[in-house]
Parts: sequence; structure tokens; C-alpha cells
Amino acid sequence: MLWRSAEGYIRHWFALLGAMLVAGLWVPLYGEQAGNGRLYGKTIFLPDKLGWGGALIGMLAILSAFYFFITWLELKKK
Repeated sequence: MLWRSAEGYIRHWFALLGAMLVAGLWVPLYGEQAGNGRLYGKTIFLPDKLGWGGALIGMLAILSAFYFFITWLELKKK
């Protein structure tokens, strides 16, 4: 976005302005620090909930599903 705005793409100037405004409004809207506002719940450490083996298997399953989904999308394009 920075590169394109430097090349003169006007749409990217507005995107940068919007990003700056949203970044500036983060503290008044969501809390003093990122991650400590009213919109955030209690943190979860997967090995405490599932054990180390369960957390590892769960994360590998999620990553595998994502990999196969992306592969399926790429094959669908051809």
C-alpha cells in the first residue's frame, strides 16, 4: 500500500489515511493497551486445555486443513 501510494495511486492514499485513523482510534475504543480492552476475553493456552499432544495434533490438523483448502482452490483455478 505504501509503495502504490508513493507511485501516485490515489485510492491507496485514502487507504493509508483510513489505516492511520483506525490506528489512532484504537486506544479510545478498545482500551488502554492492545489486548486489554473490554472486547477481549480470557486468554487460552491450548496445552493447558488439551495437553501438549492434543494441542500439537489440533494445530497440525488446522494447518493441514488450511493447506488442503488452499491446494483445492489453486487446482480449481486450472
